Amino acid sequence: MEDEKELMVKTKNLVIALIVTLTWAGNVAAGEVEDVLAKADSNLTDVKDQTYNAELEVIRDGKIIKTLKFTAKLKGVTMRVVKFTAPGDVRGMSLLTTADGLMYVYLPSYKRVRRVAAHVRNQGFMGTDISPDEMASGAISDGWHAKIVSQDDEVWVLELKPKAGNETTYSRQIVTVSKEHEGVEKVESYNSEGKLVKSQVRKEWKSFGVIYIPTVFTYTDNRTGSITIIRFLGCEVNKGIPDSAFTQRALMRGD
Repeated sequence: MEDEKELMVKTKNLVIALIVTLTWAGNVAAGEVEDVLAKADSNLTDVKDQTYNAELEVIRDGKIIKTLKFTAKLKGVTMRVVKFTAPGDVRGMSLLTTADGLMYVYLPSYKRVRRVAAHVRNQGFMGTDISPDEMASGAISDGWHAKIVSQDDEVWVLELKPKAGNETTYSRQIVTVSKEHEGVEKVESYNSEGKLVKSQVRKEWKSFGVIYIPTVFTYTDNRTGSITIIRFLGCEVNKGIPDSAFTQRALMRGD
């Protein structure tokens, strides 16, 4: 009888220890995910604002069929303006994401600002393989639930699933975060059927003041094989860009 009672006590203690261990491990995992997300988003949060000059190429069947140039202004994890500067037929066209996450496009030929509808924000923009959402993409922690699915000495691999209210067409994304660069180096996007539809690779990391970022982004449409490459040619940070630069009125003025 005494042995049976002692066995029950030991079993109870083992169960309690197991529960405590699992609870602690879960908290560590959650904390690690948050830490990885913070590292990946640090290029947006470590500076007040950023300004870029960039060029874009669309490649199909091994040939460059379109070349665009643009400038981009970023502030925080949401506000950004992309303004196309060449060629002439798109010069002045701009894409704005406001502080509340709404998106607008300015068409200089019509001198009009139009809201970008949710159902087209994930479609190719201006004949490229990049959607308006990807062109104006911000923090990976914004709008997504994340968990770590694997890691090694070089990378963390995260699975992102959309939060309620995120109107993306992707059912999930697999994001690879470099431990060396502490930033995203690969994104794989899957549709509602679980098929890989878009791949994004970021490379050629360079230092610009207090941030270290990839300067070449390659987007591949896995359904067609079409490729779009963005090259960032220069970057300035902490220039004191006001919030008023990220408004519809600023688009109309051509700021």
